[in-house]
Amino acid sequence: MMRQFASDSLAYGTTTLLSRATLLVALLVLPFLLTPRDYGALSMIVTVAALAAILLPLEVGQGLARFYPPAAPREKKAWASSAWTFLLLMLAGFLLIGQLLARPLCLLVLGDAAYLPEFRIALALMALNCLFYFLQNQCRWEFRTAEYVLISLVFAFMTLALSIGLGLLVDPPLLGVVLGQALGAAIAVGLGGFGLRRSFALRIDRARLRELLRFSLPLVPASVALFLSIHASRLILNAMSTLADVGLYTLAAQIAGIATLGIVGVQAALTPLVMAHHRKPETPAQLGRLFEGFFGLGVVACLVLGLFAPELIHYVGNPVYAGAGPLVLLLAPGLLLAQMYVFAPGFAVAKRTVWQMWVSIATAIVAVAANFALIWLWGIFGAAVATLISGAFFLGLWFLLSQRLYPVPVRWGLIALAAGAGALLGAIGANLPQEGRLTALLAKTALTGAAAALVVLTGMVPLRASLAALRGFVARRRGRGGAGTR
Repeated sequence: MMRQFASDSLAYGTTTLLSRATLLVALLVLPFLLTPRDYGALSMIVTVAALAAILLPLEVGQGLARFYPPAAPREKKAWASSAWTFLLLMLAGFLLIGQLLARPLCLLVLGDAAYLPEFRIALALMALNCLFYFLQNQCRWEFRTAEYVLISLVFAFMTLALSIGLGLLVDPPLLGVVLGQALGAAIAVGLGGFGLRRSFALRIDRARLRELLRFSLPLVPASVALFLSIHASRLILNAMSTLADVGLYTLAAQIAGIATLGIVGVQAALTPLVMAHHRKPETPAQLGRLFEGFFGLGVVACLVLGLFAPELIHYVGNPVYAGAGPLVLLLAPGLLLAQMYVFAPGFAVAKRTVWQMWVSIATAIVAVAANFALIWLWGIFGAAVATLISGAFFLGLWFLLSQRLYPVPVRWGLIALAAGAGALLGAIGANLPQEGRLTALLAKTALTGAAAALVVLTGMVPLRASLAALRGFVARRRGRGGAGTR
C-alpha cells in the first residue's frame, strides 16, 4: 500500500499544485476584467456552486468511496451505475426547477435581476461541476491516476483560458467569464465521461442505491456544517467589521492555504487505498506514522508561511495589504488542522457517518460562537484566532471519536512536542523587532531551521527511510526505462 500511496500522492499533489496555479492566475487577471461589483457577483456564484456540489448529489460520491473499492469486480459497475444515474436525475431536476425560478433565485443570490443571463449560465455551471467532481473521484476509486491527472488539468486550464478569453471578448465581461467556465467544465466532463464510459451505465440497483444513501445522507448536514464553519469568519467579519478587513483576511487565508497543498495529494490518494486495505494488520500503524510525519512537516510549513508572509506581501504584494501578514501565522495551522482528518478513517471504515455529522455540526457551532466573540473583542485578529480554534477542535474531536472505531497508533507525546515548539517559535518570530529587515529574515530562517531539525531528530519525519524509499523509487523507474529499451 505504501508504494502505491507514494506514487499516487505525488501525482495527485502535482496535479493540485498546477490546478491551484491557475486559480492564482485567475485571481490576478479577473479583477482587471470585472468591476468590483461584478467580481463580487462571481464570488457569490462560486460560493453557491460549492454549496450545490454538496446538496445536489446528497454526497452519494462519498458513499461510493466506501463501497466501490472493496466490492467484487463483478459488482463494481452496479455500484457506480446506481450513483451515476442518481446524480444525473438529481441534476436534471435541479436544472428544470432552477431555470423556471431563475429570476427570484438570482435576486436572492445576487440581489440584481440584471445578472439574470449570467445566473442562468451559472446554473448549468453548477451542474457541470457536480458531474466533473463525480468523474474525477471515480478515477480515484478505480486507481486510474493518469485519467485523474488528465481531466483535472483539462478542467483547470480550459476554465481559466476560456473564462479570460471570453471575458475579453463578450460584453458584459462577467457573462463571458461565467460562460467560459461553463464551457471549460463541459469539455472536462465530456473527456472524463468518454474515458469512464465502461465504468457505469444508465441504470439503478435500488438495493445498492439505498445502501449508498444510508451511508451518505448523514454526511450532507455534516458537509453543510463544515461549509458554514469554513466561511463563518468572512461572513461574520463582514457583518461586524468592514469590507477592508474582509479583504485583508481573505488575502491572509489565501497565503495560509498554501500549507494545505501538501496534504491535498495525500487526501486524494489515501482514501481509496485505506478503504481497500483497512483490514490488513499493518495499515493502522502506517497511518499513524504518516500522520506524525505530515504533522511535523505541517509545523515547519506553517512557520515558513507565517513568519515570512509580511516580507512576501511587502516585496511581492500590495503594501496596502500589510495588515494581512501577521494573520497567516494563525490561519495556516488552523486551515491545515481542518484537513488532517484523513489519517483517522474510523467513521468511513465503520460506516458511522452519523458521528461524522455531529463532529461537523459541533465544529460549526464552535466556529460561529468563537468568531462572534473574538471578532467583537479583537476584530480581524479575532477572526484568525477563531479559525485556529475551530480547526484544532475539529481535528481533536474527530480523532477522539474515530479512534474508538478504528484505532490508529499515534505517538501523541511527539505531536504535543511539535505543536508546543511550533507555537513557541512562532511567537518568538512574530515579536522580532522589524527595524532591521535583513536581521529579522535571518532570525526567522534560524527559527524555521530549528523546527525542521526538531521534527527530524525526534523521528516524526523519518528522513533516512524517506531518502531510501526515494532512491528505491528512482532506481525502479530507471530499471523499467532500461527494460523498455532493450
